[in-house]
Amino acid sequence: MAWMQHVRSFIYYPRRSLRMKLFIFFVMVATIPLLILGYLSFSKSSEVVESQMVQYGQSTITQLQAQVDAYSGQMQATTRFIYSYLLDPISNVLDGEEPTSYSHFLAQENFNRLLDSHKTLDTTGIYVVTPSGYYYGSPQIDVEQLINQKWWKEIPEDYKGAYWTGIHGTSPYLARNLNLPKQVIGLVFPLQGQYGSLKNSKIVIEMDASKLMDSFDLIEHNLHSFLTITDRSGRVIYQTAQNRENHKDDLVWKQQLESNHWTIEVRTPFEPVFQETLTIRYFTIALIGFALLLSLLVSYLFSARITRRIISLKNNMQLVGIGKFHSRIEPETEDELGRLGGSFNKMVEQIQELIEEVKQKEQLKKEAELRAYHYQINPHLLLNTLNMIQWQAKMKGDEDIRGMIYHLTKVLEGNLVITEELISIQREMNTVDNYLKIQEVRYGHAFSFTFDCDEALFDCLIPRMTLQPLLENTFFHGFEDGQGNITLQITPDGEDLVLVLEDDGQGIEETRLKMLLRENQPRALGGGGLGCFNVDQKFKLHFGRQYGMLITSEEHHGTRITIRWPRIVATS
Repeated sequence: MAWMQHVRSFIYYPRRSLRMKLFIFFVMVATIPLLILGYLSFSKSSEVVESQMVQYGQSTITQLQAQVDAYSGQMQATTRFIYSYLLDPISNVLDGEEPTSYSHFLAQENFNRLLDSHKTLDTTGIYVVTPSGYYYGSPQIDVEQLINQKWWKEIPEDYKGAYWTGIHGTSPYLARNLNLPKQVIGLVFPLQGQYGSLKNSKIVIEMDASKLMDSFDLIEHNLHSFLTITDRSGRVIYQTAQNRENHKDDLVWKQQLESNHWTIEVRTPFEPVFQETLTIRYFTIALIGFALLLSLLVSYLFSARITRRIISLKNNMQLVGIGKFHSRIEPETEDELGRLGGSFNKMVEQIQELIEEVKQKEQLKKEAELRAYHYQINPHLLLNTLNMIQWQAKMKGDEDIRGMIYHLTKVLEGNLVITEELISIQREMNTVDNYLKIQEVRYGHAFSFTFDCDEALFDCLIPRMTLQPLLENTFFHGFEDGQGNITLQITPDGEDLVLVLEDDGQGIEETRLKMLLRENQPRALGGGGLGCFNVDQKFKLHFGRQYGMLITSEEHHGTRITIRWPRIVATS
């Protein structure tokens, strides 16, 4: 089966690949120590994390205990002082109402200054609220809103001693420009045993709870723990908002405050501790995976570096085999592979030199063939022209012979100069004009010639003596007594030029037309067909076998010659 062959090929691939053998070896050497090191690292790290988790929790609850003790101790000390002051009947002349006399106003101001003197940076407010709704202290508060607070309503009417309100907001405060905290912790001390106008009043002290909330947040988020603070009667002072059932495997820390006998309980579920261990496990696995990938990459690169030069040599040999002799191997080292690459480069250079030598010989052969074809055209032209001059002199004895000889000289100059094989279209047309002048002397105005070519193409190159042999065939084989019309058109077609030469002469019979451009066909000088064949061969030798001449003709209906060659502009 095909899939079994694929499996078998995959299994036996390392046997046939040096690169794969090196790759597997390097991966094994790198992977085994990584696995052992990763396992030992995970085991030790897990033990350390669990131990540090316990120590960190104990340290955190101890710091929280000290912080809450500091707050509660300060608030209780302030409360005792104010209470002692209010118990003194000599210093206490307050009547619990808005002052109606200057002496009462001074007493109130002195008492307010006394309350302000006990404020600290963390104190939000110290004030005494009377049963009538009047209060002492600052900043201003809305007493009506204060007594409607839930925590205020929960204070028992017969409560004696310090009542901790817990942590709550600052909505009763009116002075919002004092940069009040969002939450405060409060203590209310009812004056149940007090006589006089301040009987049943309450001392209220509130302190900024932002630092406490930061500590609570640290415990709840960093330790993923649940915090509960209760007073001595079991009333909850603070509790983490998220509800959760207690479990036997929870880590629990408990501390009792010395200042007010509160109990702080921090309960940490086992899941976060285990999660930390899992995090270490996943991190270790990820690290091992990354190290493994890195080892794979390093192994791949190292094995590739060893085998790359061998593969490069193989690839370059294949390129040379298909004829791309520019391939070379860059010498990187001086070892055996480096010396082998140098020998390969020398071999390719020698082959390239031999090919260049063959090309030069072929070029010389090509040039010799071009000259041979050209030399066949020259006698052909000279013979016909001299016969024509002889006939003209015999018939007329006219001075026109001088003009014919002049134009013949110009034609021969273009024909016999063999230093340039490619000339501009303009120069070729100059030769054509001189040749046509000779024919005008011979035939007069019996024929017409029309030339159509954009001047922008005049500088394009064409093989020398291309048009004159074709026109010569038209006059000697196509026209009778020189009568007829000739049109010559040169147009661009993409990257090529297309020349079309047409006449309305006798045309060419079909059997002769098939033999005109056929190679290895014997042709006699003056026998016809030699000029067309030589012109066609010129184009093929100069520009390639894909270019050349196409002849279409019909007897008594004229001949059409089409030549295509690449557009090349003459350089000065």
